[in-house]
Amino acid sequence: MEELYRAHATPVFRFLVAMTRDPDLAEDLMQDTFVRATRAMAGYRGGSPRAWLLAIARTTALDRLRRRTEQPTDPLPERATTDVDVVEQQTVRAALARLPETYRTVLVLADDLGMPHAEVAEVLDRSPGACRVLLHRARRAFHAAYLEEGGHAHR
Repeated sequence: MEELYRAHATPVFRFLVAMTRDPDLAEDLMQDTFVRATRAMAGYRGGSPRAWLLAIARTTALDRLRRRTEQPTDPLPERATTDVDVVEQQTVRAALARLPETYRTVLVLADDLGMPHAEVAEVLDRSPGACRVLLHRARRAFHAAYLEEGGHAHR
C-alpha cells in the first residue's frame, strides 16, 4: 500500500482539491481514500490502480459532500488583482465551480490529470463512449461558463 500511496497520492490529492475546492478537506479525504483502499484491497480486480483509487476518492468525496449542508468554506477570492495569471486561474476556478459535479470530475480526470478515456470510464463506471460524450459536453459547458465569468475566447 505504501508503494501505491507514493505513486498515486499527488493525482488523488489534485483530483480531490478540484472536486472540493478546499485543500484541507482534500487532505482529509485523501487519507480516508487510502484507508478505504487498504480495506478494499482484497476486492481489487486489477486494471489501472490510479483509476481504482480515483473511483474510491470520488465516492469518498461525494459521501462527505452529501453530508455537509453548508457551502464550501473557502469562497472564491474577489478579482482585485491585476496579475493576468492569477485572474485567469480565478476565472477558471469560478467557471469550474458553476459546472455539475460530473462535468467537473470528467474535466479534471481527462484534461488536468491527463487520464485516457478508458481509465476515466473506469473511475466514472461508464463506457468509454459515454465518457467521450460526457467530456465533450463538459468542455462545451466549461467554455460557456468561462466566457460568462469574463474569460476570453481562445482561437
